[in-house]
Amino acid sequence: MRRFWLMLMVCGLSPVCLAQLDILDMLTSKEGMAGTFEQQIISPEGEPLETSNGQFSLLRPDSMRWEIESPDRQLLIASGQQLTQIDWDLEMVIERHLADRDPSILDWLLASDKELEAAFVVEALEAKVVLTPREPSLTLTRLEIARATTLIWEIAVTDSTAQVLKISFFEDPARVPSASDFVAPATDF
Repeated sequence: MRRFWLMLMVCGLSPVCLAQLDILDMLTSKEGMAGTFEQQIISPEGEPLETSNGQFSLLRPDSMRWEIESPDRQLLIASGQQLTQIDWDLEMVIERHLADRDPSILDWLLASDKELEAAFVVEALEAKVVLTPREPSLTLTRLEIARATTLIWEIAVTDSTAQVLKISFFEDPARVPSASDFVAPATDF
């Protein structure tokens, strides 16, 4: 609420500014979402380096499923402090504890308003919200969040090398994430 009134004073009751702040509020108020994604890694020079796509599920407070279907087949499942990565092409399963690491972009997508405000300076720009870390980070120097349509979210993450990870989330309202989405499937390798 404090952020709302502060932004009213800064924006001068501008409807555009209020709509931009709604982007962050809409994202952080979601209990979960699922759908498809397309992600692209862009070089500091603006050249596309890699593109992949697949399916995702996010469920607050700490569950994420990221299934890359193309060009490779991988599955990442985070639940609590446990991460399981399955690479079907390499026939490998890696499990690790997540406690001692910098938060990833997906951690920030699951973060609450208060966690985001504590970690970032939040700035509303034209059609997006820009989050800049309050403390230096190697993994993230800028996070942009935009809502292209009611069902498409666009995220751009810039790291300390000026490389950009762009992700478009295509939310499917018919797919409601459940706890079973975040259980790693059995493999024969």
